[in-house]
Formats: sequence, structure tokens, C-alpha cells
Amino acid sequence: MFIDNASLYGAQLEERLERTGEEVEGLMRLFSEHGVPPGGTVLDLACGLGRHSILLADKGYRIVGVDISPTYIERAGELAAERGVSCRVEFMIGDIRRMGKLLGDRGESFDALVNLFTSHGYWDEATDGAIFSQARELAKRGGIFVIHTANRDYLVRHFQARDVSYGEGGRVMIAERRLDLENSRMFNVWRYYEQRGDDLEHLSTFELDHRVYSLHELVRQVEDTGWSYHSSFGGYDMEPVSTDTFGMVLVARKES
Repeated sequence: MFIDNASLYGAQLEERLERTGEEVEGLMRLFSEHGVPPGGTVLDLACGLGRHSILLADKGYRIVGVDISPTYIERAGELAAERGVSCRVEFMIGDIRRMGKLLGDRGESFDALVNLFTSHGYWDEATDGAIFSQARELAKRGGIFVIHTANRDYLVRHFQARDVSYGEGGRVMIAERRLDLENSRMFNVWRYYEQRGDDLEHLSTFELDHRVYSLHELVRQVEDTGWSYHSSFGGYDMEPVSTDTFGMVLVARKES
């Protein structure tokens, strides 16, 4: 989905560019609260099109963005150039499961690390733990880790087995879901179509098997990997997490 057919999901990421400003304002409030210095270093894990990285670079931070998709990294470079921030942001193709090897030899550490828009959970809990552990090794003492992900408890309360979304250019995506309550894995089938008059032309189908977390599970995960849990919110506007907030923003810290 992210490599061989990256343009389909990439179109959805493009549509989210306009709302990124509010999200970055929320991140900057967290950075200020936790002492991330102006012009500090930030690692964006699974950065996609670099939409957060680019706006943070525009605010003066120095950014490294890593993503597994060559298509997204190429587009991120284009958007950074359009914004005039190429000198403050570096995009790298890489698998965040091996970020320690990818970045460890550089001898660089970061004031803040971010993993946003439900960009983990594609494997298993042990792999997520390994990702969080490697992230901690790359953080400076006192550095923070911000995770934005879907809220399992919202998904249980507001579960939708099927929905349809419409994108630009006549793109249609039909999503079917099944949530396994025994292991908190969401099984998705995403079917992409393009409207041709009154008909739909099938473009591609993806099957996703994704671990979703409740807040207490995510807190335990970060603490088990050496981070100190600090706070959580239901979104970038800093509302409390509840069964009515689709997402969760968790903040952890690498204590000195």
C-alpha cells in the first residue's frame, strides 16, 4: 500500500495537508511545555509526505523524517522545496523497525521524536515495543516522544463495520472492518475505485491487520520500553481522552 500502490493512499495524505497547521500548533505547545528548544532537533517517524516535518521546519526546528515509501519521501522533498525549508529538513527512506541501524551511526540525538497519524501497530506488540525502545536510544536526555494514534475505546463504542469516502478526482474508497476484541486487532479491507459516469472502476484492494491500543495499554507500552509517561490528550487541542475522542496524543519523556 505504501510502496507498490503509494499514490492511492498518498492522495488521502495530500487531502490532509490543509489541516496540518492546527496539528503542528498543538505539537509546538507540547514542545514549549516540555522544554524542546526553539530550533531543536526533531525525528519524525513514518513521516509520510512530511506534512508535519515541513511546517515544523518552517517554524525553525531541524527535522529528520523517515518513511518506508520512496514515493512519499520524494513528494516530501518537493513540498519542502516549495516551502523553502529544504535546508532545515532531511528526508530518508527507511523502515522504522530498523531506525537504530539507520540513524545510530550518525551519532545524532533528538530533542523530540514524533510518531503521528497511527503509524505503528502494523506488526505486533513486540515490534511496537522495539520501535519505541529504539526511539528512546535516539532521544537526548530530557527529550520527549509524542505519539498520535487511534483510540481503541472510541472504535469499540462507535464501531462502523463499513463506510464509504469520496476523494478528489472521483476517487471512492469503501472500507470494511472487523475488530477482534480478544486481541484488539482491527482487520480492514480497503477497496479503491474511480468513478466513471454512473459506474465504478476498481483500482486496487488492500487488506490491513492492525493493532489498536487503549490508553492504558499505550502507557504501559511506552513505560515498558524505558520512557516515562507524562500526559495524554484526546487530540491536538488538548482535550481529555475519552470514549468519544477518535485519537489519542501521548507524551512520554526520557528522564535524565
